[in-house]
Amino acid sequence: MASDVAPAPAEDADFITTTNGPTLRHRRTGATLGSSDPNVDFNNEGEHDKVSEKGQDEVTWGKTPSGQVFRVPATHSFLHTLLHTLHRSSLTRLTFLTLISQPILFYLWRNHPGIRSTFFLIYFTFWRGMYDWGFAWALRRQSEKKWIVRMLRQRGWLDTKSESGGEEGRVWAKWWKRELEMKMGEGYKWEDVPQEFNAWLIFRQLVDLVLLNDFVSYSCFAWANLSFPSGHTTFFHVFRWILGWSLIFFNLWVKVDAHRVVKDYAWYWGDAFWLMVMQHDLVFDGVYEIAPHPMYSVGYAGYYGLSMVVGSYTVLFVSLAAHAAQFAFLLWFENPHIERTYGGGKKPLASRVPLAWGENPLPATESVLVDEEVPERTPAVTEGETETEPELPELSDGPISNPEIRKNRSDSSYSSMSMSITPTGDMSLPKNMSSGFKTRPRRATMHDLTHRFFRKPLVILNRLDVFRSTDFALVLLLIYSLSSLVPALPAKVGLGVHFLHALAWRLFHSYGLGLLLRAQSKTKWLVRHYLKHYHYPNEVGSEASSGMEREGVVKRATEEAFRNWQVAYNISLVMTYVSFAGLAWKTYHLPADWTVSGTLLRHVLGLSLVALHVWAATSSYEVLGDFGWFYSDFFLIEQIPSQLAYTGIYRFLNNPEQSMGGATFFGLWLISWSKLVLFLAVVSHLSHWWFLSSVERPHMKKLYGDRLRKDGGLTKTLKSVAGKTLADSAGKHAPEIQRVVKEVRGSIERVEEKLTEAVEEFLDHARPVFADMVNDTRILLQQSRERMIITRVASDISAYDTSRYSLKIATNSSTPALKFKVGQPIRVQWTAPSNHSRKDWIGIYRLGSCRSNLVTRIASMGKWMPIFEDEWDGDEYVSPLGTVKQEDCGEVVFRGDQLPWSEGRYELRYHHDGKHNVMSRVAPIEIEVSRPSDPTSYKAVRSCLLDIVTVSLDENPALLPNSVLKAKSKSIPSSPDPDVSPDPVASDDLSPETDGSADIASTSVEDDGRDPDDFAIMDEKQAKRIVSLCEAAFDVEMTVDVVVAEANVGALAKRILGARSLVKSAPGG
Repeated sequence: MASDVAPAPAEDADFITTTNGPTLRHRRTGATLGSSDPNVDFNNEGEHDKVSEKGQDEVTWGKTPSGQVFRVPATHSFLHTLLHTLHRSSLTRLTFLTLISQPILFYLWRNHPGIRSTFFLIYFTFWRGMYDWGFAWALRRQSEKKWIVRMLRQRGWLDTKSESGGEEGRVWAKWWKRELEMKMGEGYKWEDVPQEFNAWLIFRQLVDLVLLNDFVSYSCFAWANLSFPSGHTTFFHVFRWILGWSLIFFNLWVKVDAHRVVKDYAWYWGDAFWLMVMQHDLVFDGVYEIAPHPMYSVGYAGYYGLSMVVGSYTVLFVSLAAHAAQFAFLLWFENPHIERTYGGGKKPLASRVPLAWGENPLPATESVLVDEEVPERTPAVTEGETETEPELPELSDGPISNPEIRKNRSDSSYSSMSMSITPTGDMSLPKNMSSGFKTRPRRATMHDLTHRFFRKPLVILNRLDVFRSTDFALVLLLIYSLSSLVPALPAKVGLGVHFLHALAWRLFHSYGLGLLLRAQSKTKWLVRHYLKHYHYPNEVGSEASSGMEREGVVKRATEEAFRNWQVAYNISLVMTYVSFAGLAWKTYHLPADWTVSGTLLRHVLGLSLVALHVWAATSSYEVLGDFGWFYSDFFLIEQIPSQLAYTGIYRFLNNPEQSMGGATFFGLWLISWSKLVLFLAVVSHLSHWWFLSSVERPHMKKLYGDRLRKDGGLTKTLKSVAGKTLADSAGKHAPEIQRVVKEVRGSIERVEEKLTEAVEEFLDHARPVFADMVNDTRILLQQSRERMIITRVASDISAYDTSRYSLKIATNSSTPALKFKVGQPIRVQWTAPSNHSRKDWIGIYRLGSCRSNLVTRIASMGKWMPIFEDEWDGDEYVSPLGTVKQEDCGEVVFRGDQLPWSEGRYELRYHHDGKHNVMSRVAPIEIEVSRPSDPTSYKAVRSCLLDIVTVSLDENPALLPNSVLKAKSKSIPSSPDPDVSPDPVASDDLSPETDGSADIASTSVEDDGRDPDDFAIMDEKQAKRIVSLCEAAFDVEMTVDVVVAEANVGALAKRILGARSLVKSAPGG
């Protein structure tokens, strides 16, 4: 296989390979051989050397996808063919007539410019569509499934003795043989080259016809629109023609030089049919060194040059459309074809590869424990990567040329419409086990460096997270910037906008941030949000080597959550007061007479209240400091122990904010004397009262309990004075008055408690209701998608005996119940009568979703397998070539995307002839998720997580952690049935010792600096599997970005334990 040859695009190639002529340009000496023997083994270097010395003439060798090596005959240009075969070849004459007829029509319609322009526009559009859409469709199918070769074989056009196309096919094959031998001349014989080469030559004739007609029709269209725009000087017209013809000649040079470099092989997409032998390097020569994608960019400069020459905007716009269509051809066919043929395999989404610059390795990203008995070796000198080398490893075992690409299946066959924290468990590394180990730095990798320095950065508005302070500030800036674009509003409307603005900030500050703090107090919600969405790499130093990474991850998530909370809270606090002051300013009018209606008194009292609020806030900050001001005890109570301090203003008042927190608002109301300001002041005071009573007070009770004093100094003094006064003045009625006061106060307190309880109860009940609504909506959408199919029922179902159809599931379980782990392959054995259809298929469905046992009326959502998988291309059945033996039994294996990735009870259904008639079924099949035996044990969680990662990565050895591969090699015997996966790797296999050595295994490092728990992820789909299975197994939410950034079983296990411990340690959690 020669999958590492340089890419060979077609006429508009960008990567360069050469085939035609006596040598391969810019290739190693092994690329050309002096022998015509087609049976040479090019994998044998000795044989290669012998052959290279046999002759003087160098020849070009090709290789088909099946591995057949052949000598490539010399090909000729169309001009050469035209001059030598016009009088003999009917195909050449047909092409020549289509070309010569266009200038004749151009001349005959010289007196009808409108008809001439319209005709050639339509004619050019046809040929351009044939090129950019027709060729793209056909070549894409040829690249993926060898469609052109398959179609010509089925028609019998590639074999003069073929039976598949009948007599008509043999006639066409003889005609093509005569035409090609006539055009190719000496050195070519139809029978001496493989069918793939002949198919390419046939396709080339069509390419010549289309490309030449495309060029001539465009030229005729352009000259049909020749004009000399008025209002321009002679100098301008001369300059326009000089520049236009310069672009045309430049375009001509680009085409000629490109053909000089790539020759006919790349010009006519030869690599979609066969490959050159022993081409390994990309070649950039000539025009390919002056611009990226030269044949798609500068290669169409002639379009714009000719538009200048003819002076027509119509031609310019048509040229732009045609050029855009050519780029569509590049994106839809050529780039995927080049990547598929020469790209070296798909790059993984996450993979750790140690980096090195020259002889000095990059700094280590973290430290891990290694056994002192394992000798450290010096990192080898590695070559620096070139600009074209990938940064990530290529995981394919070997180069694969021209792989067959099977399209994704739709929902069902023939259904086109379907659509802080105290560590728990055995987490810590025992002290008696650290003596035999020492710290070795893990080698730096591009994966770790990228996720350390780029933690989901905001790009425009991509990855926006309003719980991150910088993103929150950006959203505010955008809103205020957009508001500046609003035109001037009438005075009353503008005043209403200012009121709504201030009200929105008050509601957000009291209720938005209040509910957020309430959730943080109860469930550590904000910290869990950061744990779910962001990656926290292991720290370098003692923490990483002491086995306390779990605590470190939670600690860093808590610190980051608190840092962002501080910024958001401060922004909200400032904007609440600024927006309120702005409303007061908009409603304030400078008094004309300060002596009327107590105006001066209002201003004095208002300023006094503002001053009182400022004094109270300053005094509170002096006592609370930053810790209390930013509600740190909601976040950092484990890291920074807090004690109650009744000093300063708190010596006199339990909570100054409760009594003086709204003084500024009422002071501004007195100054502005506005009803809007008064209403907003009352709303602000009530909102802040709710915040204190429903958020702050419950949290303080949870933290400090009975240590909270009931009354402040001022309150106790007032109560004492009031009691003595009542006793002295009321005399014998004092006890009764005291009783009434206590009853009234008790009633007020009870009303306050009931109101608080009612609000809390409403919020507690609303959350699950909203969650159920979201879940129900998701289920309804899923069910509606499943039922969006057209049920196809066979009309000949009576001709088949359903009793002769059966399904049997192969399992190695000792119990009769059919149980599988999520992701575990399911092998299904089927039997059917000899007259069954080759389009039969088997689908897997959730048990109970199909109401009928005779016809399936819901979509399989892609969870289906045909009984003859090789005869299907996605949802399309492809008839096999020749005759095939009809089998009445067989086996299919559901794996990967064909499996359901959620636990539950399922059934298998055998369907007839690509339709939905059910011939047999088997049920129930139980699919379950692996769960840890002890969810608080690191060892158990890591073992369960290894199972999840293994199945999520399709048990691909190139992706799995080394710890899994080593455990399997030691504990799993060889099995003749590899597709029937045994139970996932047990914890005993991975941790055979019971003294805690499993923890060391998870943090040990290989000789090359890699952690054995590292795994690779090929695509986002695999990461989503890990996320969903972890949520089902551990009840912990993570995002795909976190899984990709960690890509390590041990790190994920510690993150899971940390997230679980957060909920347990939360007050009231």
